[in-house]
Amino acid sequence: MSETTSNKVQPAKKANAKKTANGTDSKLFVSPVVSAIFWTISIVLVVAVILGNWYYTSFVAVDEGNLSRLLRVAIVIVGFAVALIVALLTNKGRTLLQFGRQSYTELRKVVWPTRQEAVQTTFIVFVAVCVVSLFLYLCDIVFLQLVRLFTL
Repeated sequence: MSETTSNKVQPAKKANAKKTANGTDSKLFVSPVVSAIFWTISIVLVVAVILGNWYYTSFVAVDEGNLSRLLRVAIVIVGFAVALIVALLTNKGRTLLQFGRQSYTELRKVVWPTRQEAVQTTFIVFVAVCVVSLFLYLCDIVFLQLVRLFTL
């Protein structure tokens, strides 16, 4: 039997990379303690942005102009973005990023219909809707006549 047709398992190319439960490299993940610290930082940032915005609008800004409103909104957006980035550094965040990359790869593999196929399918759906609506209209007319016949 030749070497190419045998059922032998080929050795892994990366002997140093450990696999986790979901089959990904363990170097992509951080320790649970670091992940918990990142979650804490992210939650504290979100709470600080919300409370800071509330405090500013309630007690500091008496007459808010357009520039100060724009600056306040920009600070809120940047605060939430930083909190999101910190959350993406956790194990769950890295898993989410990996899922997004895999989804994008699968999206590129999809064979999309041509314009002609899309138009033909749309026409078939339109005709089917017209036929069903005509049938329902005729059923309505028949039931209306039956009700008139038995009630009058």
